[in-house]
Amino acid sequence: MATCEKRKAVPMRVLVLGSRGVIGRALVRRLISSGYAVKEWDILISREHDLSSTRTLSKLANMIDDSDFVFFLAYDVGGSKYISNPTLQFMNNNSRIMLNTFPLLARKRFVFASSTMSNMNIAYGALKMVGEHYTKILGGVSARFWNVYGPQEPGLKAHAITDFIDSFVKTGTIKLLTDGSEQRQLLHSADCASCLEAVMLNYEHMPHIVDVSSFQWTTISDVAKLVNEKVIEGKSQGDSHSFMNEPNDFILKFWKPRITLKDGIRELLYQKLSREGL
Repeated sequence: MATCEKRKAVPMRVLVLGSRGVIGRALVRRLISSGYAVKEWDILISREHDLSSTRTLSKLANMIDDSDFVFFLAYDVGGSKYISNPTLQFMNNNSRIMLNTFPLLARKRFVFASSTMSNMNIAYGALKMVGEHYTKILGGVSARFWNVYGPQEPGLKAHAITDFIDSFVKTGTIKLLTDGSEQRQLLHSADCASCLEAVMLNYEHMPHIVDVSSFQWTTISDVAKLVNEKVIEGKSQGDSHSFMNEPNDFILKFWKPRITLKDGIRELLYQKLSREGL
């Protein structure tokens, strides 16, 4: 009697827009290790992936149509040094990215990368709030990131932790721009990636906005001291995160962070020292 071969399950096709950012790189690694068929899209891969240009829309539409799930992480973004001084180009780039991309996500399951700064009266937050409204209208989920750090090159758009590590390796000290009293909730990019996978797997149970955080407060000064005790504090300059609200812990029903801030910083410091041959 003839037997039928057991058909292999076809892996879910997942498109990551902004696949070369701090969160995007970690998410791609996580999804590949979980067995998904991952497609990457990032301007660092090709200028043809510039979401602010209408010339990319035809190719982008085909990529989205051929995907089962989309992570919309692409944005002109960076650390507090960058987003605290928005330019017209910054505003235009992010506005065009949303205007070009959101209409293509209609009838698709997707996650938009938002920010806890969406409820603050600053340019970056206002743009993210607009994105959240687009996402709700389209039936998607906004992942509201509180503060995500991970492997990254130092520079204008770098995270504060990246700057602290770079400063310590180069000078042996860390100079804060403020008195360090600002409080943050910091999540490692690998934990963020596992959280986004959990959101995707439990998509039907997700609210329109999901807070993605470590759910633990710490001061910037204490963060710097996890790199090295030689911290020179500056003068108080206020706090860009002026609303000290609490994240909604709904996601903890489906996921929990595993990497402590101490271990995450220690890993990044070790990687930096290894690259520098120290």
